Amino acid sequence: MINRYISILKKHEHPVRFVLARLLVLSGLCRFFTIPQNGYRIRFHPANLPTNLWINPCNREDALSFFNAYLKSGDRVIDVGANIGDTVLTSSVRVGPTGHVTGIEAHPRTFSFLAENIALNEATNVTLIHSAAGDQKGTVNFSDSRYDDMNQVNHGDLEVPVRPLDDLIESPDSIALLKIDVEGYELPVFRGARRILSQAECIYFEAGETMCRDFGYEVDDLLQAATDNGFELYVHELGTVLTTIKSGQSFIPYRNIVGCRDSRVLFQRTGWSLTDLPKSLNKF
Repeated sequence: MINRYISILKKHEHPVRFVLARLLVLSGLCRFFTIPQNGYRIRFHPANLPTNLWINPCNREDALSFFNAYLKSGDRVIDVGANIGDTVLTSSVRVGPTGHVTGIEAHPRTFSFLAENIALNEATNVTLIHSAAGDQKGTVNFSDSRYDDMNQVNHGDLEVPVRPLDDLIESPDSIALLKIDVEGYELPVFRGARRILSQAECIYFEAGETMCRDFGYEVDDLLQAATDNGFELYVHELGTVLTTIKSGQSFIPYRNIVGCRDSRVLFQRTGWSLTDLPKSLNKF
């Protein structure tokens, strides 16, 4: 165990903050700290994502870049798999008081962290829903891993409510962005969200071969479901560039996918550019 930590520290970009973070979590003192982000703060809860943010507050900048670039004042956002709330709060800041964000999180402890972060920032344009989203109404098992940002439906002993997204969300006007990050359960979410998908101008979701197969389907099934609902699809890897999806492309471990109804609107909003997929991301 000691040798493993020594090896981690030698490779870590911020070894001192890594050690301090572990001590703060183990002692419970982490809860007395908050982490400044772009326009809001995150409580240092004993969870994976805030721990990484305390070690490096810039850790999520690239992951949040699309939300910062795409969203505008007055937009409506639905965030499925909201975790502790950094995507919800980023969206809240971007859409402003005339916009609205709905954050949906299934895991009970993670949901409590999410609710505390929303209260910490007095984000009055946010509504939270404690539920899993799927293609049926009832309950599902949910995992309770210490890697809490990777907890999944149908794994573990926690029992949480599940409902179709169309039932969870009352009919809004247009939806500027629907974000889905549910560790492989994306296709059931799509199947329970036909109305919501028809009202969404843009979607942002994960697609990973291993995660999809864990739920009995392929990445192509997920991409086809998105295109069947009228979305043009692009890969967002890093920076301010979207790439076209190529036949035979690898989705290991996963890719972030942007889907839009009108590519002109997408690129006007973001100011980003489009390029062909780098060869390094293709299967050989």
